[in-house]
Amino acid sequence: MTNTLASFDSADLRRELRQASQVMPLGWSAGGRRFSFQAPLTLPLMGGGYALLTTAEGTRYLGQVLDRVVTERTGPTWTLEMEQGAGSTPGPVREAQVEVPIRLLEGSGDLLARLDGVELVDIAADDAFREADLAAAPAELVAAFMDRADAGATLLDIGEATAGGRGRLHAEGFARHTFLCGQSGAGKTYALGVVLERLLIQTELRLVVLDPNGDYVGLGSAAENVRVFSREHAPLRLRFDELTPATRAAVVGLDPLRDMDEYAAFDRLAEGRGSLQEVRDAARTEAERVGLRIDNLAIDRWDLWATEGEASVLDSVMGARATVADLSSLDTPEEQALAAGAVLAHLWQRRAERRPALVVIDEAHNVCPAGEPARLGAEARDLVVRIAGEGRKYGLYLLLVTQRPEKLEPNGLTQSDNLILLRLNGAQDVARLASAFSFVAPSLLAEAPSFAKGEALIAGGIVGRPTRARFGGRVSPEGGGDVPTSWARPR
Repeated sequence: MTNTLASFDSADLRRELRQASQVMPLGWSAGGRRFSFQAPLTLPLMGGGYALLTTAEGTRYLGQVLDRVVTERTGPTWTLEMEQGAGSTPGPVREAQVEVPIRLLEGSGDLLARLDGVELVDIAADDAFREADLAAAPAELVAAFMDRADAGATLLDIGEATAGGRGRLHAEGFARHTFLCGQSGAGKTYALGVVLERLLIQTELRLVVLDPNGDYVGLGSAAENVRVFSREHAPLRLRFDELTPATRAAVVGLDPLRDMDEYAAFDRLAEGRGSLQEVRDAARTEAERVGLRIDNLAIDRWDLWATEGEASVLDSVMGARATVADLSSLDTPEEQALAAGAVLAHLWQRRAERRPALVVIDEAHNVCPAGEPARLGAEARDLVVRIAGEGRKYGLYLLLVTQRPEKLEPNGLTQSDNLILLRLNGAQDVARLASAFSFVAPSLLAEAPSFAKGEALIAGGIVGRPTRARFGGRVSPEGGGDVPTSWARPR
């Protein structure tokens, strides 16, 4: 039997069967400003893309695809009659039945507008249709809708939208907390640089950047009055008397209950003294154990402490257009944690001034970890959580950046209303984001592993509609960067 049917297992036959079983691209809506659809795999409808639906009556609708999945259905069964050539010997099989599976796209999305000629009309909740032809929406129609959706907003052009046209952010959307995530190599640093540049150039929003790797020290070339604290610029320094009493005690490892006598002695010595060295000098005669503690920890030799006449990073936080604190310019994790906490504490202490600021924390899982923070890191973590919960009413907005969402303190993630998601391969990470950002269709998030470098899904108040875009057009030089792979060249 196999030999008898072999002549019919040809490319022409398979092509004919596929064409006969082709899926019609159709959409339908039961109202509620939603639509569902089926389409062949070849129809260019990606998640976040736009569709044009045309009913039998000629009514046209614009929709956005938010959910889609490849499914397989049982197709029709075809009966193939055997052809006998002249002079051939009849075989035992006269006909055969072939079942062809149908693979197709199924999904749903939002109905965005009804077309009245060339005008776009708002969709009503009772707009419904039984059946409509489905096609990818023309780029000019999508552009017209986005112009309508973006009307009145201050737009930040960050690159190209995957669906066509420009990728544009609403500057006003940064008045809510934002979460930017992407694995190593996804283009996260470049993307954040583009966003910060656009905010500097096109708005008056003050920026405070905690930069753990020196990636944003070049922002000074994008705007005036950008203060950068790093090895190549003004050194990153703090004055000891700028710290809160509790933080000063934590620096020397004193607990108010465990070390009651030393804590009280240190608190008395530190009051009114501008530097840790002054405290150490006074401790030689008044509290020897406090002096020994400072010596043993070697904290008086930290580069973080400002000498006489040196500026503190806190001097610029409230006055500069932007402040970039390059934490990598400090040698120890304790100094980095202390500097981050001091900057956040200064912003919080002066919150009543209600001066809007975007607080950007790269590698935020180090500043606000899900687990126990490093030594001297508790203040920074607690302040991030507090700003996440209460900061907006004072004009303090967070932009938290990380590679791994599960390493970030949960309150820092769930309080974010905006999402910028670059390539992310971890299934658990994607699931965590789907739980935290319930306003984003899970199927859009599920496409994150397939994103190209520099491509991102953007959702929330910073865009008119969920958007996939590729970042581009950075102005300032990118600091940091990966080690070049010149070692891989053939010898």
